[in-house]
Amino acid sequence: MIFLLNYLLLAGVAIGLGFLIGKGTHLMKITGIVGYIVTGIIIGPEILGIIHLSSVEIETMTNVALGFVAFIIGGELTISLLRKIGKSIIAIIIGESIGAFFVVFIGVYILTNNLSLSILFAAMAPASAPAGAVAVIHEYKAKGKLTNAILAVVGFDDGLAVLIYAFSIAIVGVILSGVFSVSTMLFEPIRNIGGAILIGTSIGLIFGVIFKRLIEREEIIALSITAIFITAGLSVLLDVSLILSCMSLGMIIINLYPQDNKPVFEHIKSISLPIYILFFVIAGINLHLGLLISIGVIGIIYIICRSIGLIGGSYLAALASKADPVIRNNIGLGILSQAGVAIGLSLIAFNKLSDLGHPELGKLIVTVVAATSVVFEIIGPLSARFAIIKSGEAQIK
Repeated sequence: MIFLLNYLLLAGVAIGLGFLIGKGTHLMKITGIVGYIVTGIIIGPEILGIIHLSSVEIETMTNVALGFVAFIIGGELTISLLRKIGKSIIAIIIGESIGAFFVVFIGVYILTNNLSLSILFAAMAPASAPAGAVAVIHEYKAKGKLTNAILAVVGFDDGLAVLIYAFSIAIVGVILSGVFSVSTMLFEPIRNIGGAILIGTSIGLIFGVIFKRLIEREEIIALSITAIFITAGLSVLLDVSLILSCMSLGMIIINLYPQDNKPVFEHIKSISLPIYILFFVIAGINLHLGLLISIGVIGIIYIICRSIGLIGGSYLAALASKADPVIRNNIGLGILSQAGVAIGLSLIAFNKLSDLGHPELGKLIVTVVAATSVVFEIIGPLSARFAIIKSGEAQIK
């Protein structure tokens, strides 16, 4: 088909149709993100088969979108804001991550009585997907304490998720093989997180100075995209966290010259809608609805326990740290999305388990995490929408 060979036409169809269907779901009081995902399902191989994308094409577009999302998150995290909410945010990130880990561990262990499997499913649970929350916030032009808290949590918790996974896979390795690896448990997560922060900080210092001298909107947008692409590209090349590196980039740029560099993020936000649409349309194209059939009891347990752990853990942590009530009562609903990071960790776990002679465990983890991500990609934005509307921070026309 001609559609398969013409990427400009494909992009036009995806963005235009996604925009229209997203407008429809928005008017139905459902976030437009669901409309974008539905568009991808309709035009993807599951239904019409208009668009087929390779894994490289999907990964490239996903990385571009996540780079923009993380950069925008970083631009919101000013030093003054972190001073106000820093203590409670750290507590919430730790609370929701540990809560998700232990509730999923208990649920899966009761069901399977398999210690290794329970640890690995628990290790997948803390990772969130920031794109859904950020797109909902953008869609409803939300501003306020809860919005700032959601951005901080979904931005930083992936770093803790990587650490939890590294310790978990090392423990599972000891259980299954009896061999203890200091490299796997300690050095690799430090390299991943430290490398990402170093890349984002270094590039941010350079571009932060340059942006201070720019006035023209077109020049600022051009160099912003340059900075994001270089940061994201180096992160992929060096195999470190793209989300953390681009978030660090944004944080350094906004905090280096807060007033002078504020327009950078305003201009990037102004062009972000087609990127969000294309990202979620591609997510819809990549969703294999057939996986939902194979989700099984363990998948249902994972969905329920992860949701309870995130909501309960974040609530208790917010309560203990005396966070603002609007944050305490709603933050858990804003951080349920899960996709890329968790799927990536599940694939790493599959390779590790295959090396240990247990590929069947790895296949089960990959299948369940991929299938449940379909669910979380839909309920996550919906719950985030509910949270920001409930808090009164959404601007509803």
